[in-house]
Amino acid sequence: MKKNIFLIPLLFLTNYVLGQVHEYCNAIDMYESVFLDLCDNNVYILGFRTDYKDIYSERIISNGYYIEKSKDTIILNDQINGYGMPIQKGPDYVSFTEKSWCFMNNITLSYKGNHGYNDGAYDSIYYTIDAYYSLDSLIQERELYRKHIVLNSFQPGIYEVSRLGDNRLIINMDGTYSYPPMSEGTWKREGNLLIFYDKCLGEAFTAFIEDGYIIPKHLFYYSDFKFYLYQQFYK
Repeated sequence: MKKNIFLIPLLFLTNYVLGQVHEYCNAIDMYESVFLDLCDNNVYILGFRTDYKDIYSERIISNGYYIEKSKDTIILNDQINGYGMPIQKGPDYVSFTEKSWCFMNNITLSYKGNHGYNDGAYDSIYYTIDAYYSLDSLIQERELYRKHIVLNSFQPGIYEVSRLGDNRLIINMDGTYSYPPMSEGTWKREGNLLIFYDKCLGEAFTAFIEDGYIIPKHLFYYSDFKFYLYQQFYK
């Protein structure tokens, strides 16, 4: 009796590999590090990584597209806020210049290797940029809040994300702010829009003022999180 043999292509059993991710990293302390992922599709991801016992988390602070300006210079163009950060690239490292987040000044990240990313649900979201977070749509939103005539209630103070207690934005009455450990500088209000100027980077991010809370538009995963007034400052 003749037996029929069916061969199932591996393509249907595994996710298709789209490209490679080249990772650079530098430890801040025993449990936390700064990482930069440069993907073959010119997407980059910059953030903090915590790895302690059974706790693993990543806190993304900037992502967008990068371009190679020269053999040893790369520009990271933030998708959410539109700023550019030049970095120097060596054979096994990248280093940040003065025009970056203040905490990144003169920091060097070492090359740790590469791995593939595929078309699975997690990877396709993580290593591509959703059009919902495009700069054009954010600019339109900003202009609407900037031109609001009816002003929502806002008071300087300490703002926190209720579900993530480690996210604290301190807005002082003297026109300064701090967002530990990432940023500090000055702020101003236009309509129902708050504009934050990092003292090293320049205009870094904005926040929409709602009644009782604000929505910072600066972090990839935190773009829609509400920061509630935890402690009000008085004159």
